[in-house]
Amino acid sequence: MSNSIKAAIVLCFASLFWSGNFVVGRLASVESLVSPLSLGFYRWVIAFLILTPFCISKAIKDLPLLKKQPIMIFLIILTGPTLFNTLVYLGLTATTVINALLIISTTPMLIILFNRIIYKIDTNAYQMVGVVISLIGVSYVVARGNYQNIFQSDFYTGDIFILLAVTSWALYSIFLKKNETGVSGFSFLYISFGLTVILLFPVYLFDIFIQENILKISKESLLVIAYTGFFPSIISYMCWNTGVALIGPNKSGPYLHLMPIFGGILAFLVFQETLHIYHYAGIVSVIVGIIITNKK
Repeated sequence: MSNSIKAAIVLCFASLFWSGNFVVGRLASVESLVSPLSLGFYRWVIAFLILTPFCISKAIKDLPLLKKQPIMIFLIILTGPTLFNTLVYLGLTATTVINALLIISTTPMLIILFNRIIYKIDTNAYQMVGVVISLIGVSYVVARGNYQNIFQSDFYTGDIFILLAVTSWALYSIFLKKNETGVSGFSFLYISFGLTVILLFPVYLFDIFIQENILKISKESLLVIAYTGFFPSIISYMCWNTGVALIGPNKSGPYLHLMPIFGGILAFLVFQETLHIYHYAGIVSVIVGIIITNKK
């Protein structure tokens, strides 16, 4: 089996499990299984505990290296696992899986935009045109095909949280490139999970004691927590890293655009969500934007 085929298999699984995270997050809200704030906390506790036997010894040795860039490490942890996933789970309480995944698919465009704004990285005209087209398409999806919906009471407020999540992940991506501590791989991932648990613990206490969202233990709620803590948090990263090692990041990147497809299929099977005209318009605009952005 060639490296390309091996990479295609593992990268597809990475996108599938990440797509499943959106479906499970939506299911947790619809069925009132786990509150979004608690789910964000439980997810990283499970992932941290699973990785502990394999990563703790190296992570302890690597911890002093974080002193090289304490502020940057804080920004990476805050914008990535801490804010992104929590905002996604909050957003999924009031929007559809399809909407959420289409909005998430614009992350590469926002990375280009923020690199331009924050780090003054040069962008060509094609990239900026691609960014604009993609963002217009996503705004059309958020407005459900009619911009007047934004001013109506039934506007999907969950989409706002998803937009904030995309912004957070784009910032995380550009901050991650500035990580010069020397800590990499699963050691950095493990440390990230541990620090995320610490940051989310006060939020978890607020959810439990102030919001009174106490977890009702059941088979369904435990399965939701187990899935989010294992498949999208660990297995997807393992598959993704393997695929990137086999064929490189440039060829791996487009596999992320399978997420709206996988997520759409799963959302239809679980929630009977269907695509509307504005969804197709959004998909086309994102694809056109990506093609233009990658034009040399």
